[in-house]
Amino acid sequence: MNRTKRNMALLSGLALIAMALAAGFAYGHVYGGLVDSGSPEETYRSLQSSALLFRYGIGSWGAIVLLDLLVAGSLHGFLKEVHPSLSALTALIRVVYAVVLLAAVVHLVEAISFVEAAAGATEVMLALQRFETIWSQGLILFGFHLLGLSYLILRARFVPSFFGGLLLVAGSCYSGIHLARMVFPSHAESISMIEMVASVPMALSEIGFAFWLLYRGASRRFSQPVASLS
Repeated sequence: MNRTKRNMALLSGLALIAMALAAGFAYGHVYGGLVDSGSPEETYRSLQSSALLFRYGIGSWGAIVLLDLLVAGSLHGFLKEVHPSLSALTALIRVVYAVVLLAAVVHLVEAISFVEAAAGATEVMLALQRFETIWSQGLILFGFHLLGLSYLILRARFVPSFFGGLLLVAGSCYSGIHLARMVFPSHAESISMIEMVASVPMALSEIGFAFWLLYRGASRRFSQPVASLS
């Protein structure tokens, strides 16, 4: 594998792992620990007492947006020989997703501003719901990005097809689950149960691929030539 491709693999792997860590903090620790969608008053009190932590979480969301943009470019550089136009489209979808995520994060800033202005629990919860709605809609696009990525990987002779299969499942889950949330809001509880079951392959697909990219980026051996679709 040439130096440019190794660098793109290494950069992609590092960025994906950094993104996973940032997401674990921003969503798992901060948002999950402070926001209770069933209790606006409790959420309001939590944000009042942990406003600085919530702002750190917002900063982490901003880092995730930047890392998404970085990954879009580096994965395009890594896979563009397989099919340049499809790789560019796949990267563009992730860029658009990052913009949608940024638009969602604006409502987190709005929520903490409401708390500091003592606007009331209802206004704060509505802002948080706007964040969740816009992000969920963006994850439909993210699923399509993973589907494009999976197709490229399945056709690339220098990437194990196993990862293409994992990303195919994950992309289908992301797009299907979040499209269902938008189309069938009355079935939110059932959709959440499906998401809980599917969360493991959804999470492990990119993480597993990230560690493989690190290994490939550190390796100086070229395995097989690219399988071009053109």
